[in-house]
Amino acid sequence: MEEPEPPPTAHTLRPHHISILMVIMLLYRHYPRKRFHPSFLIRVHKILLQEIVEVTPPMSFHKLLEALKAAPHSNDDGAIPFFESLKPKYMDFVSVDHMTNFFHGVSYLYVDHKGGEESRRSMFGYFCRRAVVSYMKLSFAGVSKLRIDYHEWLNGGTTAGYEHFQRDLITYDSLLLKTHADEDPQAEPDAYSDFERGLAIGDSNLASENLRRFFEQHFHEGSDSGMRQHALLNLSRMHYLRHEYTAARKVFFLVEAIEMSRLAGDKETLQHCQGLLHRLPPKQKNSKPAINEIQPGLHPIEVLFDVEKLLRVNSGQPLSAAFEKIIQAIGLYDHWIDVQGNHLDDAEQWSQHAVQSVVWSAAGCEKLAIVEENIVTAFAEVGGDSNNAITITLNRAYRNARQGRYQGAIAVLLEPNVWRGLSLNDYSKWASQIWHILVLRASRRGQQRQYHDLLKTMRPAGSFNPRDYFFNVSASIISNIRDPLYEFLQMQQVGQAATTVEQLLRALWHSEFQGRYGSYRTGLILLADIGLEFGMTKRCKRILEEIMPQVIDGDDLEQRALACFTLARCTIAAGEQSPESIREALPYLDIAEKDYTTLEILRSLADVQFFTSVLYHNLNMVEERDAAARRHLKTEEAMQEAAVVVAEGWIDQVWELVLDVGAAIAKR
Repeated sequence: MEEPEPPPTAHTLRPHHISILMVIMLLYRHYPRKRFHPSFLIRVHKILLQEIVEVTPPMSFHKLLEALKAAPHSNDDGAIPFFESLKPKYMDFVSVDHMTNFFHGVSYLYVDHKGGEESRRSMFGYFCRRAVVSYMKLSFAGVSKLRIDYHEWLNGGTTAGYEHFQRDLITYDSLLLKTHADEDPQAEPDAYSDFERGLAIGDSNLASENLRRFFEQHFHEGSDSGMRQHALLNLSRMHYLRHEYTAARKVFFLVEAIEMSRLAGDKETLQHCQGLLHRLPPKQKNSKPAINEIQPGLHPIEVLFDVEKLLRVNSGQPLSAAFEKIIQAIGLYDHWIDVQGNHLDDAEQWSQHAVQSVVWSAAGCEKLAIVEENIVTAFAEVGGDSNNAITITLNRAYRNARQGRYQGAIAVLLEPNVWRGLSLNDYSKWASQIWHILVLRASRRGQQRQYHDLLKTMRPAGSFNPRDYFFNVSASIISNIRDPLYEFLQMQQVGQAATTVEQLLRALWHSEFQGRYGSYRTGLILLADIGLEFGMTKRCKRILEEIMPQVIDGDDLEQRALACFTLARCTIAAGEQSPESIREALPYLDIAEKDYTTLEILRSLADVQFFTSVLYHNLNMVEERDAAARRHLKTEEAMQEAAVVVAEGWIDQVWELVLDVGAAIAKR
């Protein structure tokens, strides 16, 4: 097996390195370690390790002192001289010779061993040796500048000593002894960090320019960097995330990246390019999307994305095919980690649970979907940029809104831990979901004026099908299940539902074949409703009684309310309006009234209350009849008030906060 390439050898001494060396010197040379409390030493070592590994920006001198003083037992007698020695007047260097003597003392903290000789290793020893070697390479001008920069850093400066040096043979005079790595500029990650920032804030010009700068750097001694396919892949991915599918597919980006990967023999990048190509929508309308074949090098996430393709209603595939793909993705992920030796990624590890929650919800098994969502929430990073976490949060919020908890769902989405780490692309989904919840509430309350005059003007970017909320709207046909159900309900509003029975039966067939039992149960309820018009009372009652065990638990309150209202009417019709059948139907009407009250579906609530008052009248139950009639009058008044409402104070406050979050993300 070939040995991996060594890490970059170029290293530049920075002012904070000297303070870290000073702390190490005090702990390991000047003071015996027994005088410090063990808890204090553990905390100080953690701080030193965090600063040495440099995975976060270095702390300023004052923050470093504050962190050390925050350690337990920092006020003990043994620790007081330690902090006294860290004061600037003792850490300052009055001359270059003083600084040279200090680094000479640092060299006693480690011992050089000959090659092949086994000895103890220490992260602190490596750090000290690297600092001493970097100091020995400095010229007199470089040492003088380092001392001046260190003085300024002690006084609170943040820029001196942290400039980016242009490494060339003429102007780079800070080094007296130059190695091969010091003569040529080496590749640095700053440009790629700026690219990711541009990607997060939606600035395509900033992202593409910094991506070009990053891959134009000096990676090795060859004439061709061999990185062009990576640059093209990242550009294609940027356009894909922005839903610019034509730009992502065009020959200068993704197609050329595939050709470059093949020429370079880069199989892994080739797999990523082909996976992204399969994600793009097909060029021809109504053509089936490409499904990835399981093969070496295929990333498990690409198999999970195939689940999204199979979840599309018009794909015609049952949900069992989606579950088979999930099983394949789980097995491929285990092979990806255990056999191929790839890095374990938490986001990828829990992504299959996020996908399962969506599939279970499509199958009408909401409780199983909640279990999978809880798994993702339990292990996802709080306030991070995980797409799994934001997807689960958005789905859970909309489910709560469908259950009538509108303000609670929005309150969850407005938690800082939800939107703090969002990119601009995910922000659009987040803002769109809040808007959808507001539209759902307005449509159920009959607030047409609020929708047209306020909410419609606030609509953010994102998918929106008005058929999900309103009747008598024009929209393209996108589902062979929901759209026939919509046509049936719309014709039912004008008393012509009998003309759309064929469409209803077609939707029932597709939903049953595909295993979408939530839509299937809704279709059966509507089938029982239309059956009453044909006098099939007992058959309609039997249909509803068969599905009530799955409906009555309340996973979907709107579905349960409609089922109970329809079953009550079927029960009365099957019993030929006898007092016994009316009494049997009243508990179902009570459930329907409570559910519609919770959901604030005022029109349906008024119908249930009016129907209940009529039944109480037929049973000569005067008090109950009058109470139902009073509730009906209050509902009618609430409908009239809601119809004229345009603005509500809490909605304006919510949307103002949404806009502030978007502005803050764009300014990052």
